[in-house]
Amino acid sequence: MPDEDMTLETLLAVRKEIASDLDEALLQRCYQIQKRFQFSDDRTISATEMEKLIDAHVASLLDETRG
Repeated sequence: MPDEDMTLETLLAVRKEIASDLDEALLQRCYQIQKRFQFSDDRTISATEMEKLIDAHVASLLDETRG
């Protein structure tokens, strides 16, 4: 099993233990963003992508609540 799979599997296991209500798909997308930009010299790229992801997730939760 590749290291990155072990990392994601560990994150998902910890999520079940301490934050089971955290959306698994959101956690996986956060991980993919961090993995993609981990060696980037420009740290703002990762932060911007995370902010967009979280904003979209919050908006979808609000839509569910309203709908």
